[in-house]
Amino acid sequence: MTLIVTGVIIFFLVCLACSVPVFVAMGVSAVLGNYLLGGSNLLQDAALGAYNALNSFVLLAVPLYILAGTLLQQTGLSDRLFTFAASLVSGIRGGLGIATVIACAIFAAISGSSVATAATIGLVAIPVLARNGYALERSGALIAGGGTLGILIPPSIALLLYGVLTDQSIGALFVAGVVPGILLAIVMAIYTAIINPRDPQAKQVSARDIVKATVEAGPILLLPILIFAGIYSGVATATEVAALAVLYTVIVGLATRTLGLKQLYNAGLSATHASVMILMLVAFGALMTHFLTVTRVPQSLTELIGNSGLGFFGIVTLMVVFYLILGMFLEALSMMLITIPILYPVAMTLNINPLAFGIFVVLAIEVAQITPPVGINLFTVSQIGKIPFERLSKSIIPYVMMMVIMMYAVVYWQELATWLPQTMEYNQ
Repeated sequence: MTLIVTGVIIFFLVCLACSVPVFVAMGVSAVLGNYLLGGSNLLQDAALGAYNALNSFVLLAVPLYILAGTLLQQTGLSDRLFTFAASLVSGIRGGLGIATVIACAIFAAISGSSVATAATIGLVAIPVLARNGYALERSGALIAGGGTLGILIPPSIALLLYGVLTDQSIGALFVAGVVPGILLAIVMAIYTAIINPRDPQAKQVSARDIVKATVEAGPILLLPILIFAGIYSGVATATEVAALAVLYTVIVGLATRTLGLKQLYNAGLSATHASVMILMLVAFGALMTHFLTVTRVPQSLTELIGNSGLGFFGIVTLMVVFYLILGMFLEALSMMLITIPILYPVAMTLNINPLAFGIFVVLAIEVAQITPPVGINLFTVSQIGKIPFERLSKSIIPYVMMMVIMMYAVVYWQELATWLPQTMEYNQ
């Protein structure tokens, strides 16, 4: 049994090294493993396993949240969002940088996607930051780091998948991400204020200007409020709220005349590509999870770590290092689908609350979004801002450190993740 498991894992790693798509590597490795275990009807079992993994009402929220984000991208209303954020803080040190963090946090509460957040806000913010004396690599790092809030602040596609994999309440997980997400945004804003000078063209904005910017950005600002209120109150499930978010975005786009047939088509096409990629990972990741479970890999690893004598800090540090290394080579959601079946039982033996561990994992895959050589946010911002990748990689280090510190904070002070969900009066 041990020889089979070792061989399958080595085969999987070789596939990744040969640039085989992750979902293909997981599917082929799982089928190979089941064959070596003496299984029959391999392709039929694989098809049924993939179908059962996708046969979930909750997963319908994934393409819906992605579509809401792509629709908002196509409207171009992100300009108004950045203008609103800038009006609030433009008069203080590093104001435009702080405005970028605020804009990232708000857009994150709509799209649920880090790449969409970094790309959308980056297109608007990088030219403005450059004109006001911000170093190009620092601006890029700020947007790449701020973009990662997209998978922590609800709605979060990563948290949604974590809930499906661990059978946790999606609503509770979404709400659990609010406090850590806001804290991380505040830390980023403080760091930005410290390292950046006062904007040379900064001026004190009048109350009238703030009101004007708020009214113009009002339709966008209202959407994350509606999403959170719907989930927190229990009036609608996460999937129903996703459908309402799409409908609301379409109505706003039509009302503001920023959404036509071409934009609808482009948004739908982009959302389809992203959704298919994620759902293929879920389907074939389920096959790999089944193989690991049958061969008792999670149970064996849990026993090994439990008898290691490392203690709580040592085991958490081991998980942090494990995620940091994986994040250098694997795409974020792929990493989550591979590691959750193995590390979730370990976290439970450490008495880490499932909600807190969910935030821990999402923070870990946030880091994966901004660590070279596979940090997709870095590539996105590098291309948008024409920033050399090497310079951007150096400037991102402080943001990686912030997220690692937050990972420790959320498991040592689990109330950061569990306090707000405990105020909820429903369990969906």
